[in-house]
Amino acid sequence: MNSEQPNILIKLSQGLKQIYGNQLEKIILYGSQARGDARPDSDFDILIVLKSSFNYSAESQRISKFIADLCLEHTIVISCFFASQEKYQTYESAFFRNVRREGILL
Repeated sequence: MNSEQPNILIKLSQGLKQIYGNQLEKIILYGSQARGDARPDSDFDILIVLKSSFNYSAESQRISKFIADLCLEHTIVISCFFASQEKYQTYESAFFRNVRREGILL
């Protein structure tokens, strides 16, 4: 685990809450960082769950500068994926089942 992980996740969570306000439902860390088997060069996999439907491209662009700055500040890679609350709760794809099972709510 990256020794800066708690600090990075706090900054990430605070920044996304500032950007999205009431539209933000959940921020979930998943993948190797959540499972505890991350290598020093492992990325941070983040699922951003929004309360209602959205335009994926617009949301990716909306957070791009914030995420890029955080990545550069800590020399890490943060991979973000978006889902609506409904999709997160109801889709039964392997991806969503894994995130629901192993994810850590931030």
